[in-house]
Amino acid sequence: MLALTDVQAQKFHEIGVGLGPVSFRGDWGERGDTRTNLGNTGAGISVIHHLSFAYDRNFYRYFNRHFKLRNQLNIHYTELNHYGQWQRGPSFGAEQLRAMSGQTTVIELGTGLDWFWEELRSYERSVKVFNPYAGAGINLVYYNPSVSTSLPGEIGSVTNTFPTFLPENAGERSRISNESDITLSLNFHAGTRYRLNEIMDLFIEGRWHFYMSDFVDGLDPRGSQNESNDWMFMLNLGMTFYLD
Repeated sequence: MLALTDVQAQKFHEIGVGLGPVSFRGDWGERGDTRTNLGNTGAGISVIHHLSFAYDRNFYRYFNRHFKLRNQLNIHYTELNHYGQWQRGPSFGAEQLRAMSGQTTVIELGTGLDWFWEELRSYERSVKVFNPYAGAGINLVYYNPSVSTSLPGEIGSVTNTFPTFLPENAGERSRISNESDITLSLNFHAGTRYRLNEIMDLFIEGRWHFYMSDFVDGLDPRGSQNESNDWMFMLNLGMTFYLD
């Protein structure tokens, strides 16, 4: 049975904090390779602010009953290596791939909307109940990649770098970048809340971020294998506190 409680105040603002693993998918390793997917896994933290309109007595429509404005700060870090068939074996190309390593730190600040399955007022008058949700948004992204090699010389030389990470012709732009930059990301997420008590929810969500740059991981290789820009998936677990 639902344990119903009285609403003591109109709750508009909420702050949530979440932690979880980040699977970064870019140009490191072989696409579809299990070791690539598991090996290039980092960690992230999220700070989430929600603004609810559910208790606005002057404007109570479907949007107020089911939607919240979401503002978020996400920070994640991943160490990157090449995995898969091309880095195995005694060839010099395989040795070049094994010698490469990288990392990227990403800071994202953005906004969006969350839609909740249950009506917000009903859910917030209850405890020990779930409320699934889904949402989307856009983030401003600062990223700081680093790419290096354990072979002699600086990364980007024909003597220590796998050919797909080198310019095809003289004067062509570099395919490796250790420069920080700013871009945008589109993000989509889905999860559920669990109403622990009157002031706190637990939540678990999966997040998918698609970046408008292919240099978030420091690499933009030549060839048909480079089908899309970088993206990441994060499993986010945390707590949300109602402030008012």
